[in-house]
Amino acid sequence: MRIRNIPHLIGQGFKSFWRNGAMTTAAILVLICCMLVLGSFYVIIDNLDNFIEKQSEEIKTINAYVYASDDKEELANKKAALDALCEKENSNIAKYVHITKAEALENMKNQEGMEDVLSKFNEDNNPLPETFCISFKDFDTVQQLMRELEEIFGADKIKSELGMYEAVNNLSSTITLVGFWLMAILLVIAILIIMNTVKLTVFARRKDIAVMRYIGATSAFVTSPFIVEGIIVGLVAAIISTGLQYYLYTGVLADIISGYAAIDIVPATEYIAIVPVAFLALGLFAGIIASAVSVKKHLDV
Repeated sequence: MRIRNIPHLIGQGFKSFWRNGAMTTAAILVLICCMLVLGSFYVIIDNLDNFIEKQSEEIKTINAYVYASDDKEELANKKAALDALCEKENSNIAKYVHITKAEALENMKNQEGMEDVLSKFNEDNNPLPETFCISFKDFDTVQQLMRELEEIFGADKIKSELGMYEAVNNLSSTITLVGFWLMAILLVIAILIIMNTVKLTVFARRKDIAVMRYIGATSAFVTSPFIVEGIIVGLVAAIISTGLQYYLYTGVLADIISGYAAIDIVPATEYIAIVPVAFLALGLFAGIIASAVSVKKHLDV
C-alpha cells in the first residue's frame, strides 16, 4: 500500500462509518453496553476493596497495658524498651500512641451515656491502665512482634485483633481475585460480542469487497478502510461510555454505595486516569481486531 493512498483510505473509512449507519450504530451500542458493564463492575469492586482495606488498617493495632501496680519507673522502662523496639532495624512497628490513665478516663466519659456512670471516678481512683496503641506494618511477621511485646509488658497485658485482621485481609484478597477473574471473563465476552457485531457489518458489504478484489485491490487496500472504521467506532464508543460512566457513578452508584454509612465512596477523580484509558484501549482493540479478522474471511475471491 502506497503512502499517497493513506488519506484516501482514511476518508473511505469515515465515509463507510456514516454510510452504514444502522450497523455502525449497533456496533457502537454493543461496545458501550460492554464498557459500562465492565466499568461499573470495576468501580463497585474497587470501592468495596477500598472499604475492606480501610477496615483492616483500623484493626491493625496491638494494645499493651500498664496497670497501677506498676510504678512510674517501671512505666518509663517499658516505654524505653518500646522505643528501642521501634528503632530496631526492620522493625514491624509503624507507630504507637501512649494514652495515659487520665486521657483514657476522659475519652470514656466522652462516650454517650457514660459520663454519669463514671462520674465517681477521678484522678485518685481511676481504675483504667496506661495504654500503648501500637500499629504494625506487616502481618507476616506480627507474631514475632507479639512475642517481643509480651517480653516487655507481659503476655496477659497484650490485646490484639489479629484474628479479625487476618479474616478481613483474606476477604479483601478473595474479593480482588474474584473481581479480577469476573472482569476478565466479561472482557472476553465483550470482545466476542463486538467482533460478531462487526462481522455482520462486513458481511453486509461482502460484495463491495469482492468487487475491489476483482479489480486488483491489495489486501491492505481493502482492509484499511474497515480498520479505520473500527477505530472510529471504538473511539466514539469510548467517549460516550466515559460520559455515561461518570454520570452512573456520581449520580446512581454513588447514592447506592453511600447508602451504607460505613462506606466512604472513592472520589470520581480517582478513576479519571484509569476508566477512560481502559475504555479507549478496549474500543480500539475490539474495533481493529474485529474489523481485521472479519474482512480477512472475505478477501479470497
